[in-house]
Amino acid sequence: MTIPLEPASPEHQLYLSQLAIYLRESRQILAAWDAYSDQHSDPDTHQPYDEDAYGLRQRQRDSDTLGAFGRVYDHADELVYVAEQQLAQLPASARTRRYAWQVRELRDSTKGLYAVHDDWLAVRRALPAHARPGTEAFEEPLAESYAEAWHYLDQWAIHGQALFAINALVQKQSKASAPALVTATPPMPKAAAASSAARRWCA
Repeated sequence: MTIPLEPASPEHQLYLSQLAIYLRESRQILAAWDAYSDQHSDPDTHQPYDEDAYGLRQRQRDSDTLGAFGRVYDHADELVYVAEQQLAQLPASARTRRYAWQVRELRDSTKGLYAVHDDWLAVRRALPAHARPGTEAFEEPLAESYAEAWHYLDQWAIHGQALFAINALVQKQSKASAPALVTATPPMPKAAAASSAARRWCA
C-alpha cells in the first residue's frame, strides 16, 4: 500500500464498487461449483464419480474466482486499512466487534493471498526453460497456486460485505453530527496511480 486511501474519496468508492462486483461474481462462481459438485458426486459419500473431471472443474473454479478478484487485488490491503480506520471512529458495540473480527479475517486473508503469489513467483523462477504456459510443467504448479489462493479468496467473499456495512455506519454517523461540526473540506487526493509493482499471477 503505497498511497494512503482516503475514506469516502472517489478512489475509495471505486474500490468498493469493484469489490461489490467481486462479491456478486464469486457467489455466481460458487453456486455453479456447488451445482456441479452435487450433480457429479455420490449423494451419500460425497465422493466424485470422475475424480479427474472433478479436479479439472475445481481448477476452473479456482481460476475463475481469482480472475474475478483481479480488480480488487491491488487495493485489497488499502480497503482493509480504511475499514480499520473507520472502525476506530465508531462506538464499541456487539456489531462493531463482529465487524472488527471480520476485518481481521480480511487482513489475514490479504496477507495470505500476497504470500501465495510470492511463493508462485519463486516457483516460476525455478521452473526449467521448457516449462512455458500451456505445458504440464507450468500448469500443474500454477493450478496448485490457484488452489492455495482459493481459501483466501473465499474469505473475501464471506467477509467482504462488512466493509460496506462499516462504511455505511461511518457515513450515517458523519451525517448525524454534521450540523454541530464546522470542518474544512479536505483537498481532493490525486487519483491513485497503478502500482509499478502490481501483483499479478501469470496465466
